[in-house]
Amino acid sequence: MKTTNVMARLLALLLAALMLSGMLALAEPAETEPAEASETEAAEPAEAEAPAEDSSYGLIYSANNPIPDIADRVRPAIVQVVTKVESWDPATRVADVYDAGSGSACYIRPLENGEGGYLLTNYHVIQDTDVFTATWLDGTESDLELVGYDDGSDIAILKFEGPVPGDAEPIPLGDSETLRIGELAIIIGNPGIDDVMFGSVSAGIISGLERADPGLGNFSHHITTIQIDAALTGGYSGGALLNAKGEMVGIPVIYTLGEGMNFCIPISAVKGFIDQIIDSGNVVRPRMGVTVVTIDGPDEAMRRFPPCGAQVYSVEKGTPADKAGLQEKDVITEANGIRVKSSRDLVDAVDQCGEGEPMKLVVYRYEYDDDGNVKGGYEQLTMELELEIID
Repeated sequence: MKTTNVMARLLALLLAALMLSGMLALAEPAETEPAEASETEAAEPAEAEAPAEDSSYGLIYSANNPIPDIADRVRPAIVQVVTKVESWDPATRVADVYDAGSGSACYIRPLENGEGGYLLTNYHVIQDTDVFTATWLDGTESDLELVGYDDGSDIAILKFEGPVPGDAEPIPLGDSETLRIGELAIIIGNPGIDDVMFGSVSAGIISGLERADPGLGNFSHHITTIQIDAALTGGYSGGALLNAKGEMVGIPVIYTLGEGMNFCIPISAVKGFIDQIIDSGNVVRPRMGVTVVTIDGPDEAMRRFPPCGAQVYSVEKGTPADKAGLQEKDVITEANGIRVKSSRDLVDAVDQCGEGEPMKLVVYRYEYDDDGNVKGGYEQLTMELELEIID
């Protein structure tokens, strides 16, 4: 009996404790003044960092795929360029014009009067031809005039006059220096010769940056290229490489190295040349003021055998090379720390410097007899000069 009473009392005490706990939980908390933020604490909560904007290949498969809108806007500004060659037979006294080839070109700038504009293409598209016409996306045809070209970077500027066909607007030029490997790459051009597929769109990623000239002879001066994996074929040359913003960041130029290995000229590398061609019809680069030839020889200088390098053939009076003391038969083996083994190596080194920039040369000077044979012995010289624009 006593045991039953004890158990009843314990149960009652437990129930009372539970009820008291519930009442405390339901009670209103006492109001307190908020503590002032210290100098090291923000009074307002920091905003969450926005996720980085995706500009990679994944955009193609996302709901935010920008390619359809970019294609709508840019396709009308990509034309097919048809080139023709003029001929004349003195025996029959017959003049003729025949088709030579075709490629693409991009409308990049209107004329100042608004009646016409400038087209950017590859020099190899119009090389050694005489007559040029453009066919626009809407079928309009325009006669073109060659404004000028630069074979060193494989670009050319053509001009058309009259109203701009269709909805074509100049393509904005972007900054190829900001490209990243893996970024979205969009190509628009006009592949095909007999049956042209106007406004074709291809997409992929940026596969590589600052690729050396793949060696197909497109450039006579130093230039590096953008490697892409987007599919290209004949007719895309002179078209547009675009980023995810629809800005032109390159010009398709090479598609012959195999599937998934295609190359474009970086637009930032030629922006200045575009302006020069439009303003004056040609490109003027800073120079040293020498004519050089490639000389074969050992890697290191020997007493009776000059090293391989760029040998000076002639020096123009009053030029940076003349002022620095370069002489005929001097062999240039180094320019700004770059080993020079040929005349092309020297041209590449000069192309990487701008007007007024210093250039440091390592030069070997040998003595020669009247027959042009090395007497034996040499002098190693270090020379410094500043490149200039030479008319």
